[in-house]
Amino acid sequence: MDIADLLSAPMITSYGRNDAVPNSHPLYVGPLGRAGAPEAGEICAQADVILAAGTRLSNFTSFYDNRYISADAKVIQIEIDETELGRNYPIEVGIQGDAGAALQGILDGLRADGSKAAIAPGWTDEAKALKAKRRARIDEEGSWGGEQIKPQQVYAELRKVLPPDAIMALDAGACPAFGYDRLDFSNPRTLVTPLDFGGLGFAFPEALGAKLGRPDAPVVAIHGDGGFLFNVQELETAVREGIATVTIVMNNNVWGSEMAYQEALYPGRTIGSNITNPRFDKLAELFGAKGYYVDRAEDIGAVVTEALAGNVPAIIEIPVDPKELPRPARLIESEK
Repeated sequence: MDIADLLSAPMITSYGRNDAVPNSHPLYVGPLGRAGAPEAGEICAQADVILAAGTRLSNFTSFYDNRYISADAKVIQIEIDETELGRNYPIEVGIQGDAGAALQGILDGLRADGSKAAIAPGWTDEAKALKAKRRARIDEEGSWGGEQIKPQQVYAELRKVLPPDAIMALDAGACPAFGYDRLDFSNPRTLVTPLDFGGLGFAFPEALGAKLGRPDAPVVAIHGDGGFLFNVQELETAVREGIATVTIVMNNNVWGSEMAYQEALYPGRTIGSNITNPRFDKLAELFGAKGYYVDRAEDIGAVVTEALAGNVPAIIEIPVDPKELPRPARLIESEK
């Protein structure tokens, strides 16, 4: 971040690392990659020099093609694992080592040389304009109407009430995927995701571990209905051990990612994607946890605030629109 400030250079984060820098920083545009911010992809695609610190530039960040990283871009890559240097993209300079130490060395060298504001003002202005464009886009989603809540509206309400030190655990699946572009992070080590592996059921048990590791921090897991049922039995663990996580289950009664691909590739020809569920708030109560059911977007913030203050394991079920599914990322490039 100090290098970005010194050079007035735009910043983006790789997939699942949204918490690497304070998202409120004026030079931070957004997260790159699968389910990331289109504005981050736009600024990255225009870059002629990329300082890639502590990233493999792996699949869900880059898709191993040139949609985000231009074939003409000069890449300076910092990676602790030597085998990852230049593995996925040709690099101009490769630096093996700890990202923090390497960046500090670069910063010290720039300061010693008297470097400052090396970036053209127009490029910095472009980054700030794209940051504002992203914020306007996701904030507008909070005003959507309709009979059914959409996942984007859930995140709009969460942004209003989540404490800055809250640890967020995102599961795999369609509804959690919307969160990569729609949650704000102020502190490092506050986002936990399954990354490229995409394992369903990940978030709830991972949130339990996060709460045990940092008991004073609010911890929230975000699930779809299908993914949550992969590890729902750990509610017993949470209740028995008094692990006070809050789990939001967006229930659309479908396997969302599978439905999204089927509808995108074979419209109207879906199979095996519709499922039925119990009331998750009632299920929580059977385990001895606190259960909430929220079917109005305007009530989400108050319920989340109450659940976080309750200091007991809690499940919040929010029924969401089954037709609101993310466009499969692998199909986007073929449509250009």
